[in-house]
Amino acid sequence: MQKIDKYELIAMMILFLIGTSPLYELGVGAKQDAWLVVIVAMLAGLLLLLVYLFIQKGDEERNLFEILNQHLGRILGTIVTIAYIFYFSYESMRNTREFGDIINISFLPKTPLSLLMLIMILLSAYAISKGTEVFFRVVEFLLPFTILGYFLIFLMFIVSKNIHLERLQPVLEHGIMPVIREAIPKVISFPFGEVVVFLAFWKHLNNKKNLSKLSIFSYLFVGILLLIFNLLNLTILSPQILSITTLPMLRSVRLIEIADFLERLDPVIILLIYIGIFVKMTAFYLGAVIGLSYLVKMSHKKLTVIVGAFIYTISFAAPNFIYHTWIGFTRNLMYDFPVFQIWIPLALAAVVLMKKLFSRKGKQTGGS
Repeated sequence: MQKIDKYELIAMMILFLIGTSPLYELGVGAKQDAWLVVIVAMLAGLLLLLVYLFIQKGDEERNLFEILNQHLGRILGTIVTIAYIFYFSYESMRNTREFGDIINISFLPKTPLSLLMLIMILLSAYAISKGTEVFFRVVEFLLPFTILGYFLIFLMFIVSKNIHLERLQPVLEHGIMPVIREAIPKVISFPFGEVVVFLAFWKHLNNKKNLSKLSIFSYLFVGILLLIFNLLNLTILSPQILSITTLPMLRSVRLIEIADFLERLDPVIILLIYIGIFVKMTAFYLGAVIGLSYLVKMSHKKLTVIVGAFIYTISFAAPNFIYHTWIGFTRNLMYDFPVFQIWIPLALAAVVLMKKLFSRKGKQTGGS
């Protein structure tokens, strides 16, 4: 069986959660309180992570799809498994489309979008064809460069003197409710709730005693990183500009100018975002392949091709990037994704808990 070690898990969780998140201003609907939205969503998402870990701890040697079959029965378990396969495929598609559109808009306007997305799919398919263990090793290799890149950009923001802290005021001008409405479920769904896909991978950890500690550490590390960059965007661009900007981080980076020679750092942030997109879309892609392999007895490589072809096909569903972003933030994050990230896991955790309680009660009754 494929095995991953603790460093590979940390790297995967960090790069997965970073993904495209720094590119957007999370919680921008709360204006200058967007940074508070990240804190609220991060704490609420941490509770969700504990639910996921509870489910995994109950069946350490099973993945999500095996757990669903074990606790929900063959028929209902199969239905929910199919739903998760489509959900993971859709999430992978969204990242594939975002990669193609961002590169198309920022650097290669004359390159066909279809070609850019095809390259992304082929790279991910190649990584997945080598197996879970190899993919996690590649991600471990990418982590130091990514963290160093974000650290350097952070330093450049500080040195460039574009930060205006007064743009964070007044705090909670309209009370706490706008913050909560933005955080739940929007910012929980993206990016924190997406950790649900790790229920497909956690069983491969070679030392499961450290599972909770490693996962929570990685989660909080990324939460703090996203909070910092959310604050930077707010103080550099202002809430008013952020509300009408499609890619705030790109706009912020373009304002960096140090000593009249260090400027136009767009390629750096795009490279970092590309790494995050690649890791996230491949993880969801792999999750869908693992789910389909549970239902269909077919070779891993054939399933990789089938799922990849499906992801590539549905990547053309949105007519343009504006519509793709709009449907994501107004429909998916509010109504669709919470079903898979919140409601099904909570129901599954309740079933696992009840089975444990009845099993313990049965043992006590039998013993007496």
